[in-house]
Amino acid sequence: MKTLLVPVDFSENSLDAVQYAFDTMALWDMKQVVLYHSNTLEGTPNETLMRELEGIIEAKAPDDKANVICIVSNDTLVEGISILTAKFGVSLIIMGITGRNKIGQKLIGSGAFQVSPTADIPVLIIPAKTRFSKMKNIALALPLIADLQDYIPYLEINSLVKALAANLMVVNVARKTDSMPKRVLYAGLKDMFEMFDELEPSYHFLTDQSTAETVAEFAKDNHADLLISIAGNYGFFQGMFKLSVTKKLGYSSPVPLLVYRQKLKTK
Repeated sequence: MKTLLVPVDFSENSLDAVQYAFDTMALWDMKQVVLYHSNTLEGTPNETLMRELEGIIEAKAPDDKANVICIVSNDTLVEGISILTAKFGVSLIIMGITGRNKIGQKLIGSGAFQVSPTADIPVLIIPAKTRFSKMKNIALALPLIADLQDYIPYLEINSLVKALAANLMVVNVARKTDSMPKRVLYAGLKDMFEMFDELEPSYHFLTDQSTAETVAEFAKDNHADLLISIAGNYGFFQGMFKLSVTKKLGYSSPVPLLVYRQKLKTK
């Protein structure tokens, strides 16, 4: 059974994520939703928190036929998600991003960026007050590096774009100070076109010092309904593979951010 996992910290934004999950179950072809609370920072009994999760179902579930499971554990957020992903065969994680300030980032917002680079499945990060609307336009942020196909889960991205019947916009942002050998540029472009040309996307190559803010602004100006990024924690990459850029994107993006984990290059 295809399962969607939603971590809940009972903040308004995490409740927005729950609503978004219920509203998009059919879109993702999900049959089951798991609401999960990691009870590591408070003294509230797990039984009380379970009742609160059950109250969310009564308030937000589309009907009594929705298959929703509530789970509270004393595992850390990352540990709990890893356990539940394996147990229920989770296909997608939907998370709120609580606050842009230091207090907010101590809550589930910072958790989103602990989970996204480690999860083997995509993580959809929902900005505050986001409500679901039809996804007509999708922006995909990519770097230009040699052997690009070895790092991008392009088959999954292609399948998603086709399933949504959406327009794809591929965007790359290079800093003005970047210097790239022509062989790397040509190799990256070749891989990019081979991965996505069948979708007939538009390609956009921008120059700016701020990668994340430029991509977020592009998504807003071009009416993107979804922004896709690739998370990585590999220091030798430049630009958009850096986890710090994905984190900035999450806080800057005016639209939901779908984060795929960077594939490990096979020899």
